[in-house]
Amino acid sequence: MKRASFVVFLLLCLGCASKQVVLLNGASVTEQPLCLDDRAGIPAIVQKFYATRDLTTEEGKIDYLIERVRSSNLVFVRNRVEYSGPQAAGFLRWKLGRMERSHHIKVKTAQDFVSEVASGSRMSHQPYTVALRDGGREDLQYVLQNELDVLEACLKQYAAKVEEVNSGASTQASTRPTTAQAGASPVSHTLSVDKLGKS
Repeated sequence: MKRASFVVFLLLCLGCASKQVVLLNGASVTEQPLCLDDRAGIPAIVQKFYATRDLTTEEGKIDYLIERVRSSNLVFVRNRVEYSGPQAAGFLRWKLGRMERSHHIKVKTAQDFVSEVASGSRMSHQPYTVALRDGGREDLQYVLQNELDVLEACLKQYAAKVEEVNSGASTQASTRPTTAQAGASPVSHTLSVDKLGKS
């Protein structure tokens, strides 16, 4: 009887071990940083968000990251329980507030948010994960770090374009109207993930 119980126990352990999901440490098998969506589409998402919210503040960047989780169709895992994007985003916002109110931990930057709030459970010490479309899993902290890196690169690109337009406009101001004076948008808001490189 003991032997039969041991064999059943061993088979259960081996069965559970064979279903172990390998985490990818923030990069796909092709060494591209993993994000919540296709990286090529992220600049358009940043543009849309930038049109309605201030992404130059740390609070704006945190809101952006939470919104990226909320609008995702991926499955988020916390303490072995699966959650939808809106549920996970709601929890992250709740945890952010709780850390500041109850634990007196001030999350000052988006980087603090990624490393302190989105990293994992303070109770179980297990990382929060994202179930990817290909069946793999990734730590939410790594994915949001990649999202933050792409956001920062898009913001730098946007600032460079604004500066380029402003410096070009000041040299042409005396001879002809600027694009803003002519009624056109002063900056082409087209950002490209190709220029972002590997994060």
